[in-house]
Amino acid sequence: MRIVQVFIALAIIGGLFWAGVQARGHLGLELSTESVATVVAGLGWRAWLVYLAIVIFRTFLGLPSMIVLLAGGVAFGPIVGALLGASGIIISAFLWYVSARWLGRDFIRDWLGTRAADFQRRAEAAGPFVVGISTAHPAGPLTPFHLGSGLAALPFAPFAVAVIVGSPIRAFALAFFGSALLEFGTPRFYVATVIVLVLGLLPLAHRGIRERIFGAFRPMPLPDPAPPPRDEGSSSPTRPEEG
Repeated sequence: MRIVQVFIALAIIGGLFWAGVQARGHLGLELSTESVATVVAGLGWRAWLVYLAIVIFRTFLGLPSMIVLLAGGVAFGPIVGALLGASGIIISAFLWYVSARWLGRDFIRDWLGTRAADFQRRAEAAGPFVVGISTAHPAGPLTPFHLGSGLAALPFAPFAVAVIVGSPIRAFALAFFGSALLEFGTPRFYVATVIVLVLGLLPLAHRGIRERIFGAFRPMPLPDPAPPPRDEGSSSPTRPEEG
């Protein structure tokens, strides 16, 4: 059963990366907000579904979440762009979490090597609070915390609440800013810029939040090695014979 599970996982991961390369080539997606927005806007009635799929599978497409979410604002406006972006982040977060739990810690460790242990230690140190902050932050890492939460066996309920609360904040801020890029220099553009800056800097203003965030990225000490076994035959020194 273990071997079958590994082969299924490898086939799915390889298939998704292959599909991502094929999709980028077919759609003509480049690593820019303008490219993603232009491609999506020209798809007619399929635009919403294709954009949602891009957000969900952005990792396999090689597209950062910031570029994709900004493109949603450009293509659909701040409201629809935020709704689609938040939905995509939530779905992708749940998929990463469930995948980590289903595949098991052993397989994830084999796949990611030393990074797996790092993901697990950081997720355990962070907890759902920092997962929510990272999800809401415009530039916070998503996949490492979502995958690490499943790897660390973080309970699903607090993880889901953190993601569901944080995703709309991130998605709206970037979608609003993306839509305002079309009106560069206007009051709307400056308001969107202030919103993104406040969301980016606000978590760092509170000392407790700052310590928890940086604590998740601080190098984790390795456990002390087990002491070597004692030789019972030589555990107690022998006394020299008198006389």
